[in-house]
Amino acid sequence: MTERIDYQIEKYSFMEVAETPRLTHQWQEVLEECRQVQAGAEERLRIALLNVDYVTSFELPFRLLLTRAPQLIAGLRDELQLSQKNVTFNGKRFGCVYSLNTSLSDIPDEFQYRLSTRIRRVDPTGTMATPFQQIAKDVKVPRERLRLALESGLQVTALDALFWFGIQRVAADVQRLRKTGMRIATSETSVFDNITGTTRRVPVYRGEAG
Repeated sequence: MTERIDYQIEKYSFMEVAETPRLTHQWQEVLEECRQVQAGAEERLRIALLNVDYVTSFELPFRLLLTRAPQLIAGLRDELQLSQKNVTFNGKRFGCVYSLNTSLSDIPDEFQYRLSTRIRRVDPTGTMATPFQQIAKDVKVPRERLRLALESGLQVTALDALFWFGIQRVAADVQRLRKTGMRIATSETSVFDNITGTTRRVPVYRGEAG
């Protein structure tokens, strides 16, 4: 796959249920600045860390459409001298809060996020969002969604996995599926989305016959 996939995002609402108006406004300003300067992945993360009171490891991929958030955080940790603490997301997932503030005592220990989207997928091969949406409807476990998609012959980008399967680190889930004996090929493709306003290369995965 070498041609570009466009993600035309008509609705994209990602929020923490107890999010304060201050945080909502900060994130709106961050996304607007990212669009204006067409910021790359590292720069989007830097803008967020510098302008939001705190960010969480769960929200970064969804807010900024980052496909390698842990590596990007590691790359900026020394430059920005980040503080962090462990927290829980949606009652079961563990992760971290990152902030430039030295005291994190006022930051909650638990977060509950909600995501609502309407996204048009424009693929030169003719693959639209429908098969991904159907898999998400039929299967609840994210990694099983990925398995079914690959077994069905879909070519799955990192953004497909994020938007429809709720997978933030698709490379890790691909590696786990490979360990079960599943053959999965990896390549790259260009993608564009109208949230960040950028075109970039992301991983794309496809199942191979055994």
